[in-house]
Amino acid sequence: MRIMGKITVGIIANPESGRDIRRLIAHASVFDNMEKVNIVKRLLLIMQELGVEKVLAMPETFGIVPAALHAIGEHVVMEVEMLPIKVFGDWRDTLKATELMKDKVNVIIVIGGDGTNRVVAKASGDIPIMPISTGTNNVFPYMIEATIAGATVSAIATGMVKPEEGTYKTKRIELYEDGRLKDIALIDAAATLHSFKGSKAVWKPEYLREIVASVSSPYNIGLSSIPGILKEITEQDDLGIYVELGGERGIKAPIAPGVFRAIKVKETKILELNEEVELKTSPSLLALDGERETEMKGRITAKITRNGPRVIDYKKTLKLAAERGFFDG
Repeated sequence: MRIMGKITVGIIANPESGRDIRRLIAHASVFDNMEKVNIVKRLLLIMQELGVEKVLAMPETFGIVPAALHAIGEHVVMEVEMLPIKVFGDWRDTLKATELMKDKVNVIIVIGGDGTNRVVAKASGDIPIMPISTGTNNVFPYMIEATIAGATVSAIATGMVKPEEGTYKTKRIELYEDGRLKDIALIDAAATLHSFKGSKAVWKPEYLREIVASVSSPYNIGLSSIPGILKEITEQDDLGIYVELGGERGIKAPIAPGVFRAIKVKETKILELNEEVELKTSPSLLALDGERETEMKGRITAKITRNGPRVIDYKKTLKLAAERGFFDG
């Protein structure tokens, strides 16, 4: 559905993505904020060239979008507006920005990792999103050049390719405490024995007890690689997987960049879409998409649904756009 008024795109760029403790305890590369500035520069120039008229951007602690605008200077002629929100420097900025953008933009660009996209997914509704990877354990967002991302976003935002043609609904893991929805994850939710959030990142397998994953494969990085060694499940499969750790079977999995860890597996169960599974570890501090986030107690259940965000299929979108003359000179 087209938003009335100017063709508008939202940009949420997380200055903290790609900079967590896994640069110290593992071997993850640092994705600095100047590179995010460069990504935004290319996005703005390409979208302007291809018909986007306005950008709404999330303000944040580094000033990624203002820095990009300053670098481009007079070459940007489309309107760029910073959202009027109080900056906290954490997930609250992302959530509030998404809530404000949802009814005002045709597409939301998310520059961050699995965790950033998870927060956006809580409020994005049915607005198409373009997730660009700049985090640590990135299964959900695309590793995509900003030029191509900008062209894809423009094709959807201008209506050259309709959202129902060029996007798909993703899965999500819904977590319930005594029957009430408490939180969500996009890729994996792990019941842990951690007693505090701390640095949030999870890298010690001895603290892991159970994992529910919507996507799993041996070529993922992060906790979803553990069930992924046992069974590949793609975003297109209407399935999920549950794994209980601590048994006899031993595997090694890439739980962080440059780190394979020995894991003991006790039980594995393939989950149908909307099938409920009860977690045995209660109370627990749950790691959601690789980060310790939510304390839960009582009866903890999880199920995988198709209630995740609507994500742009950039290959399909660009193919349709090219066939329809979107790039004709």
